[in-house]
Amino acid sequence: MSSQKFQNISLTSPQRALVESFRCNNLVEFKRALEKGANVNIRDRDTTYSVFELACTTPGKSEFIKECIHNGAFLNASNPDTKEYPLHLAAQSLDSENIAVLLDTKQVDVNQKLEDRTTLFLLFEQINSDNYNEAFKCIKLLLERGANINTTNEENKSPIACLVDGTDVWRKEILEYCLHSTRQRVNVDFRRGQARKLIEKNFPGTHIPDYNMDIVTPEMLKNKLFTGTEDDFLEDYNTYCSQKRGDALSESDRKDLLSEAVYRKKLRAAQCLVQPQTKDGKFNGNPSLLSGLLATCCNYGNVEILDWLLTIIPVHEADLINEESLLSLLVLKIDMYKDKNKCPFFKIMKLLLNDPRTEIDKTDGKGCTALHYAVKYKITHAIELLLSKGAYLGGENLFGDLPISEMDSSLLEKHLNSCVTSNDRKPSDNEYEVKINFFNFIPPARKPELKGLSYEDEMGPILRMAQTNDKKRLLRHPVIASILLLKWLQLIRFFYINLLSCTVFFVSFTMYVVFCYGRDDSPFKQFVYWLSIVGWFYLTIREIMQFLLNSREYLRSMENLMEVFLILATAVVLTREFDDENRRVASALVILLSALEFTLLIGTLPVLSISTHMVMLKTVSKNFLKCLVLYSIILLAFAFSFYTLFRKNGSPQANKASPEVPAAGDDSGDDDQFNQFGEVPLALMKTAVMLTGEFEAANIKFQQSSLSYVVFALFLFFVSIVLFNLMNGLAVSDTTAIKAESELIGFTQRVFVINKYENALKTSKPIRCISNFLPKFLAPKSLQLFPRDAPLKFIGVKPNQSNEILKPASFDRYKHDVEMGDMDSDKKLEMVGMLEPNRTLGTNCWNTSCLNNMDGKIVKYALDILHSRQEVVGSTDYRLSLVEQNVEKIMKDQMELKNLMQSLVTLLRPEQ
Repeated sequence: MSSQKFQNISLTSPQRALVESFRCNNLVEFKRALEKGANVNIRDRDTTYSVFELACTTPGKSEFIKECIHNGAFLNASNPDTKEYPLHLAAQSLDSENIAVLLDTKQVDVNQKLEDRTTLFLLFEQINSDNYNEAFKCIKLLLERGANINTTNEENKSPIACLVDGTDVWRKEILEYCLHSTRQRVNVDFRRGQARKLIEKNFPGTHIPDYNMDIVTPEMLKNKLFTGTEDDFLEDYNTYCSQKRGDALSESDRKDLLSEAVYRKKLRAAQCLVQPQTKDGKFNGNPSLLSGLLATCCNYGNVEILDWLLTIIPVHEADLINEESLLSLLVLKIDMYKDKNKCPFFKIMKLLLNDPRTEIDKTDGKGCTALHYAVKYKITHAIELLLSKGAYLGGENLFGDLPISEMDSSLLEKHLNSCVTSNDRKPSDNEYEVKINFFNFIPPARKPELKGLSYEDEMGPILRMAQTNDKKRLLRHPVIASILLLKWLQLIRFFYINLLSCTVFFVSFTMYVVFCYGRDDSPFKQFVYWLSIVGWFYLTIREIMQFLLNSREYLRSMENLMEVFLILATAVVLTREFDDENRRVASALVILLSALEFTLLIGTLPVLSISTHMVMLKTVSKNFLKCLVLYSIILLAFAFSFYTLFRKNGSPQANKASPEVPAAGDDSGDDDQFNQFGEVPLALMKTAVMLTGEFEAANIKFQQSSLSYVVFALFLFFVSIVLFNLMNGLAVSDTTAIKAESELIGFTQRVFVINKYENALKTSKPIRCISNFLPKFLAPKSLQLFPRDAPLKFIGVKPNQSNEILKPASFDRYKHDVEMGDMDSDKKLEMVGMLEPNRTLGTNCWNTSCLNNMDGKIVKYALDILHSRQEVVGSTDYRLSLVEQNVEKIMKDQMELKNLMQSLVTLLRPEQ
């Protein structure tokens, strides 16, 4: 590439010029691109390495590396994909000059590790007969710069052991250099003398300098953890500390030893390595020292060490516990066919869940929580444990799956039953209260930078239940029904305002079209016209807001598209008046559209009979259309057959050439043409009419063809009798099924309505603009039950006081504190939000402002759950009491028998 082209690229795209100049090995243009602002640390989408990293791994690029270093190259940052540091990449190039440039900066640690392997170790791993000359130069350089030849990998294998695993001549040359030409003494006795044995086998006669084993090194300590006992390690560690006169291990060495101790399940060794600690036993050092240890314990089922780590991690270092999705890792390790009481992974899960710092809904790279995996692999005891600790039932992963989607309905019902409890009063007591917990429906709080909206989708899991056949019945459960009722009470004002506005529009617009359109002006016409204009503006603004909220979902709905068409048609009618013929067409069209839209809107009313009938209408219409799509082939065939058999002349041209002109005022010609299938559209329409049973067979000219009798008879059988009755039967069966589940359908429709309005009131930009003017009426969070600052964790109901609803009094108080900047309010809410045992809800509750009474059916269902639970407990207590009585009777009989035996012994004992 010419210099002029490089200059042009540098002006328009310096980053591209940087890449191209590197590929062309043009150092001058490389420098110019850097001067124009190119960044050596940027990684393209299609590449794994940055330009600086590519320079490190490419031989002969030392000058490019220097320029990168002078322009802010990251010398101690690992590659996010490969975890390699620049020094490790330079070792791959086998270019000693590349390595020297990096080490000359004095910022690079010569003993940096990649997966527990130093750069020197990597060179010994990749050396072979083809590259040993270049590799030997790199090895010499690293040893001169202080690389530790005794540093081992995770398997406690030393670099020398890798080198002497062969009999090549060049291996002996490098071995002699390492043993005799460096200041370091080489320890060949790791892993019970593995390297020494190989040297004696492959290179007999080689002189091995003595290594002072009395001097303890970090490598020796690691070897003790790998091969020795815990006491051996502690002894050597104490020796090391005394030799160093209190000098601590380097941070990297201590981390390596601690990781090895945890991996080898050596608790005492790990405890002596974790220093310093506070008086209460909490770790007071660099938190990175403990990073990854909990995951190691979870991977290998190390219960004891994980329990110890949880006790020493400071309270403010919760990120150490949640740096990985530990619960998900544990669920994947659990064997569902083994006893949960003997499973170490299940024990660790319980330990983590008992720690309040653990994020139970922490997601992994796939967006899955521990509950996702527990449900997917049907690990029942893990599901029960997670649900009992408040795992969220919603939350989509990357595949759009929710935990509740695949969960067994009976297991979910069992857990929901456990969420219904009562206080310690008798059911007949006036203060008897039923407590309903919602903690499994509270969305987890996310970090601020991850928040797409100001709050999560609270209706997600309930909507998924309504869409799943085996879980629909749970919508009647007191927990779910209570959430729906509370949300409906908050939504009801929006729903009825929308209903009232649309009703005024439909009535006024219909009156304008029917009585005023195309007629002279009058006060009444002007009134309904401007009322229709206002309603039209309301509908337009509503649809625009819905489209802005979620354009993709909006376009998928046929109802939304129909509303858009209605808005356009209404605008045309209101802005201009057509002539008489077009006026009739436009009027009929908009009347039908507005009537259909108004019917659908009325069908969303939370009245059981109305919602049930609307579902009947939609279901029957959908099934009829499905049947007609399939059977339309038969109907078209009969229509074309009738057209061919019964038309008057042999061709349509003949019909047009000699039409019969009927007398004035006589419609018999039109009727005759319709009954004789004179044209294809008329034949199709006549066949459709005959489907309903309206034959008018007397007007059909059967004498034109003897085949017409057979065709008509086939039509009577297959279409009028079989097909028509089949479709009627489908409609009757659908209607019967819908009536049988009318209550459940009412709940399902309520879920859909609440979800629709809640999505419309989320805090998008349009809603935020409106809410600034109407904050009390249209607050963005007006439908929230579970806001991040203070979620509603439970409610109370007093069955003996007209089903009065109670909420925690702390809800609004601490919500206000958080808004004022009190960040500790969440902890306060956690402490006071859930009531202590033997206390009534009434002490910490207040009456809701919107409604004071719970639905009687919900309360009855909750009382039935509590009653069935009391029966089980009562029967268990009764059995236990019988067992206790029998045990006491047996013990009493044994005591009497013992006394009797003692008496007999006394009587039979000979006198002394």
